[in-house]
Amino acid sequence: MMKKSPVNRVAVLSAGNGGITFAAHFLEAGVEEVTLYNRSPERLDPIRANDNRIFARGKIGTEAGHELQLALVTGDPVEAIEGADFIVMAGTQPAIHHIGRALGATIQPNQTIMIGSGTLGSSWEMRASLKAGGCTDLPVVGEFNILPYATKLDDEQQGRVWVRGVKNALDAAFAPADQLDPDIRSWLLRVYPYLTILPDVIQTGLSGANMVVHPVVVLRNQDYVRKGKPWRLYADGVSEEVGALMDAVDAERLAIAKACGLDMIPIYEFLIKAYPPFDGATVNNIYSWFQSRMRSKAGEIHLEAVPGPTSFNVRLLEEDIPYGMVPLEGMAAVLGVPTPTVTMFINEACDLLGADFRDSGRSADKMGNEIRASLANLGVDV
Repeated sequence: MMKKSPVNRVAVLSAGNGGITFAAHFLEAGVEEVTLYNRSPERLDPIRANDNRIFARGKIGTEAGHELQLALVTGDPVEAIEGADFIVMAGTQPAIHHIGRALGATIQPNQTIMIGSGTLGSSWEMRASLKAGGCTDLPVVGEFNILPYATKLDDEQQGRVWVRGVKNALDAAFAPADQLDPDIRSWLLRVYPYLTILPDVIQTGLSGANMVVHPVVVLRNQDYVRKGKPWRLYADGVSEEVGALMDAVDAERLAIAKACGLDMIPIYEFLIKAYPPFDGATVNNIYSWFQSRMRSKAGEIHLEAVPGPTSFNVRLLEEDIPYGMVPLEGMAAVLGVPTPTVTMFINEACDLLGADFRDSGRSADKMGNEIRASLANLGVDV
């Protein structure tokens, strides 16, 4: 007799392209019921008008695409998670605080909540926010190190996605790691057979590429941004000099990992696994990886087509600085590791945008207890 699945109902929080893709993937994987929450009704109205059905094509669904039925579409996160075995928070990093506080009084300890695309400290902040919202018996909180999919809205229509790829290198971790239900673990590995589950969320947080890449490429291409004309983020923005600065940020990340007793690979090696170079190109740093993924000899386009921003008020800075570089700097301070390059870019972004990202982000002042708990889990005494 086939063992009953430990996950029969999943709640997906956020109806952006990532959230819709998660929902479609879980339904394709055999989950009986998937609910969908979004704060703003504009993303939900087209789905409701289509009898709560979403559409997926590409690597999830079929190449032509087909519709999938949701069990519930709601603007109330508490309603969305009712009865859910597994919850995915697929929204932005700033949303973690608000979602955690909203769910704190009702979330159950046997529900597992997952950050769909984590950055350093995502799980720490979710646990702290659930507590602030009234939760006294915390569930296990986990995070993926990156969004598992390369996905976009299909024809810019809400509720419809074109999934161009499913990542073949993906990490996850949980807090507390020793409390993850073994059945949930097995289910996740069936849904994501290429998934590696790591011992602590410090490892997933430190493995993220966005905080290494995005602030550097934007802050070193300010002229392109200010002109307000179309430009290519990576094809125009990643010179050898810019790539070398990314490598410098990455070297500081690796020094922090070493101080944690972790043997982590450079970001470019992780990117090689996630997106192998076109045409067998040789890659030995971040710049050469970007060059290897622009366009294949057969004409397949990848990074060449990615547009650059025409404003500084973008997630590449407003998310990847306070929720990436700031906790990286904070961890370094706790460990006594110097981070001059990271600090330089945080200061530049604060000056440029007139913002105090250390105050609004995951600084060591806010996350110190959580940082020390994770370090203790890894056997690091600070």
